[in-house]
Amino acid sequence: MHVSSFEYEKPGEKCAVAAVAGEGAAELVAEELFALQHRGPEASGIASQRADGSIESHRRPGLVRDVYHAEDIARLTGNLAIGQNKYSTNGSKDRHLQPVLDEPTGFALGHNGNLPVTKQLETFLGKHNINTAQLNDSEMMGLAIAQYIRNGHDIADSVELAYPMFRGAFSSVALHDGLVVAFRDPKGIRPLALGSFDGGHTFASETCGLDIVDAEYLREVQPGEMVVLSESGIEETRQLADGEEKLDIFEFVYFARHDSLLYGQRVNEVRRRFGEQLAEQHPPTVDDVANILVVPVPDTSLPAAEGYADRLGLKHRQAIIKNRYIGRTFLQPTQQQRHTQLRRKHTLIPEAVKDRDIILIDDSIVRLNTIPRLVEQARQAGARSVSVLIASPPVRFPDFYGIDTPKQSELAAANMTVEAMRREIKAKYLGYLSLGRMVAATELPAEKFNLSSFTGEYPIGIGHRKDEIGAPVSMEFADS
Repeated sequence: MHVSSFEYEKPGEKCAVAAVAGEGAAELVAEELFALQHRGPEASGIASQRADGSIESHRRPGLVRDVYHAEDIARLTGNLAIGQNKYSTNGSKDRHLQPVLDEPTGFALGHNGNLPVTKQLETFLGKHNINTAQLNDSEMMGLAIAQYIRNGHDIADSVELAYPMFRGAFSSVALHDGLVVAFRDPKGIRPLALGSFDGGHTFASETCGLDIVDAEYLREVQPGEMVVLSESGIEETRQLADGEEKLDIFEFVYFARHDSLLYGQRVNEVRRRFGEQLAEQHPPTVDDVANILVVPVPDTSLPAAEGYADRLGLKHRQAIIKNRYIGRTFLQPTQQQRHTQLRRKHTLIPEAVKDRDIILIDDSIVRLNTIPRLVEQARQAGARSVSVLIASPPVRFPDFYGIDTPKQSELAAANMTVEAMRREIKAKYLGYLSLGRMVAATELPAEKFNLSSFTGEYPIGIGHRKDEIGAPVSMEFADS
C-alpha cells in the first residue's frame, strides 16, 4: 500500500493481514490482528462472507482494541473472513482502509507490501472505465481481480490472471464465493504463514498471529504461490510464478515480533545473535569494564543488548522508559513540536546511568532524531561517557516493498559518514553491525534475503523509482 512519507525516526511497516476459513472466522481474525498490531497501528478492518455470499465489513481508524466491539464481531457472520491492519503514512487515517471491497461481486482483498510500478494496472483498469486517479496500489490490485471475477472467473483463476500485473512486493489474502486465497510475490519479500486449528485453517503475516488462536504452524506460503482454502480445508495450491526466497531482512532487524518464527528461526534468538556479533565487532572502548552499563533503546533492541552484554560479561539494564501511547512523532507539524514529542516518548532513569560508561544499543537509525536526544539525556544525568552501537548496518537506501523509509536525501547514513554522525550525536563512539555479520547471525545465506535498504540492490524491479537513488557518501559496514 503505497502512500506518501512523512517524517519519522523509525521505519514503519505498512500492514498485516490475516484470514480464517472455519467456525467463528471473524472473531479469530480479530484476535490475530490484535497479535499483529505492531505491523499496523493506525487502522484495522475485517470482511466476512455471509451465508448468501455477500460481504459484510467493519473498517475503522484506530488500534485493534478500539476498532472492534462485541456487536461488530457479531455482525460479521459466516465462516470465512479476512482482515488487515494498516500503517497510514499520509496523515489521513480514514482513507484507503482495507480490506479493499468490491461489493457488487462480493470480493475483498487485504494487502501487505507495496507495488512501486502500477502502469500495467492503471492501463488495465482504464480499459474497463475504472478511474485510478484516487486509488492506491492495494485498491488497484483488488479492483483488477474483481474485474476478472466480473468477467466470469472464480477467485483463484482471477488472481492468476491478474498476478502478472502486480509489480512489487505483496503478501495478500482475498475472499470470494466460499473461498479464501493467499498469495505472495515471486520473491517472498513479506512473510505469510499458514496454520491449522481444530475445525479450520488460517493465514497470518507472522506466526505470532497463529499462536494467539492456538493454530498449528504448517508452513509459509511460498514465493509465487497461491493457496486456496474453503471451510472444508485446503482446496488447492498453485505456483503462479517461479519463486525465489528473498525475505526482507528488516523483518529480523525491526518489524517481526520477538516470538515469531521466520525461516524456522525464532526472531528473539536472531536478535540476540546480532548483539553477540556486535560484541565481537565493537568491544568496549573504555578500560574500566566494571563501570560499563549496556542500555537498550526499547523495544526491538532488547535481545541484541542482552546478547552483547552477555557475550562480554557486562552489566545491562533497561534504563530507558518508552511511552507507548505518545503517538507518532513525525505527524507533528513543526520541528519544535516533534522534539517535544520525542522528549515525551523516551525518558531515562538518571540514577541508573550516573557516573557510568553507557553503551546505548539500538536496532537501526533512519534520521538522527531519537539517538541524539538519548545521548544528551544520559550526559545530563551524569553519565561518564556515552557510546552508541547499532545492531544492523547503516540504512542508506529507501525501501519500495512496503516499509516506510524516507527519501534517500533524508536518510542520515546516506548523506553522512559514520564519523560525521558520531559527531552529530555527540557520542564517544558510534559503531554499526556489518552486513556480513548481520547475515551470519541469521545462520542463513545472504541469497535468502532482500538487503536493499543496506545495499541498494533491489530484487524486484522498481521501475522509474530507480531515478530517485544515488550513491551514498560512504558504504562503511556494507561489507558482505
